[in-house]
Amino acid sequence: MQVAVAIVFFGVLAFAMAFFAVMGLVQARRTRELASAAYDMGLRFSPDDLFDVPRRYGDMALMSCGHSPRANNVAHGRLAGMPVQAFDFRYEAGHGPRRMTRHYSVIVAEAQRELPRALIWHVEDEEFGPLAVRRPDMRVGCWHCVGDAAFARKLAEACRPLADLGVSAETLGPRILLCSRVERGGLSRALPMAAAIGVLQAVKADGPD
Repeated sequence: MQVAVAIVFFGVLAFAMAFFAVMGLVQARRTRELASAAYDMGLRFSPDDLFDVPRRYGDMALMSCGHSPRANNVAHGRLAGMPVQAFDFRYEAGHGPRRMTRHYSVIVAEAQRELPRALIWHVEDEEFGPLAVRRPDMRVGCWHCVGDAAFARKLAEACRPLADLGVSAETLGPRILLCSRVERGGLSRALPMAAAIGVLQAVKADGPD
């Protein structure tokens, strides 16, 4: 009996060690890929959060989800004529055995002028969306929308080419936030920085009517 228990124990331990080793390799590869993409686009990069991202953007809807927010893999500089920061963001939802960690790829840009307040959240991610979109003002395409209705439609139209990436977006003051959920298995939902340039340019140029 003790031999059987020992075999099971060491089997589970070996599996856990292999799992965390694979996850470490996946994260290391992601950091290398994001650093390379940042350098190619003329952005500076740090694997650590040098800007206290959860506090810096704490008034935006994504940052209000769950608890224990953290950021890493931070790129910063200018894109589409605007100051930008791109980073990986994660938070925890629930507690104890029901606790889950949610991972997002995020880009925040400064339009340097006030934009109408709008939040559009992709329906694929509505289960874990901010409280504000649990009772949306309307739906446009694959997004639940709250805030300025006309500008939410413009924001959804600008994001339409990124709909398959599950992108959600928010404007608050001069800030534009784009986020896409990262699937831990294959990082398939990572939001490429290059794909966001068109959205940033469209929103910056459009602004209020």
